[in-house]
Amino acid sequence: MAAESQPSRNPCANESHVPWKDPKFFNGVDRVRKACNVPDSDREDDAMIGMLLDRFKWDHDKVVEMYTKSMNRRAELGMSEIKEHIVSHKLKLEDFPHHTDVGTVIPIFASISLERQTPAPAKTSPPGTDANTSASSPASPVIGCYEMRYGQGQDQDEPESLRVTPADFTKYMLYVTQWRWIQCENYARQHGELGFWSMVHDLSCPQGFLSVWSKARKVINNYISPVEEACSGLFPPMVQKILIVNVPRFFSPIWSIISMMLPEQHKERIVLLSTSKTTAAELSKYMPEKHLPPHVREQSDSLPPAIDVPPAADLPPSKAG
Repeated sequence: MAAESQPSRNPCANESHVPWKDPKFFNGVDRVRKACNVPDSDREDDAMIGMLLDRFKWDHDKVVEMYTKSMNRRAELGMSEIKEHIVSHKLKLEDFPHHTDVGTVIPIFASISLERQTPAPAKTSPPGTDANTSASSPASPVIGCYEMRYGQGQDQDEPESLRVTPADFTKYMLYVTQWRWIQCENYARQHGELGFWSMVHDLSCPQGFLSVWSKARKVINNYISPVEEACSGLFPPMVQKILIVNVPRFFSPIWSIISMMLPEQHKERIVLLSTSKTTAAELSKYMPEKHLPPHVREQSDSLPPAIDVPPAADLPPSKAG
């Protein structure tokens, strides 16, 4: 790939080598960098290439393809400016453009910690349980939780809730997606290994499941679809597990049909939890307890307060040169 097609680089980025604990990352990352004509002095994307290698099972050609797509998409959308804005101003989730208005459509929660995380031991869910769509608990460190509550927003038929446009929503989510990647990048640079997110989709709704189905459909059609189109290919898959919580029991047959159309690797990442299983004890199998969403944490008085969205940067420099 020609060097001139690469996006401008963020002046706040850490350009030193990632201090990988697994030595195979050094050669793998350098092979991809060479194939994409990345200058040796530019180490901003080393963590990203490392995660692409991990996610695509060290398929060099596939990683070169996906990394090239990422560079082009980030240049098209001006992601380097968004990254510089987040880092230089130490923005938190609530500081992002349109955060309050987006929350009227779909409340969002995020919690992150860049302390060294210990992966949970693999544990296969027995057949017939709520979590039987998951092969095992996360095998890699989970550094944070990101939750979207589809049934807790205002009714989209109410005019006052339409003050956030699809374009506003997409801009907000571009900030969120970039911020989430900054955390993964910083964790890799600080600890020499990859860290992932747990994603939570909450189906609870005061008006009942039929109402949340209607609300979710409107949110997906009006907002999420444009976001998915905009964010496609920007960053590696950052999610270790996708937890769908407060799922009604009668959703299981529907899921059986839907899951038949999903690739196996996607099904292995998805966990369904009924309302009775949406507990602190159950969700803590897939993320550190301190990152549990507030509505789940309320069920357990023994857990320390949640860490809700710290600054995006301000980390010590990498020890590797």
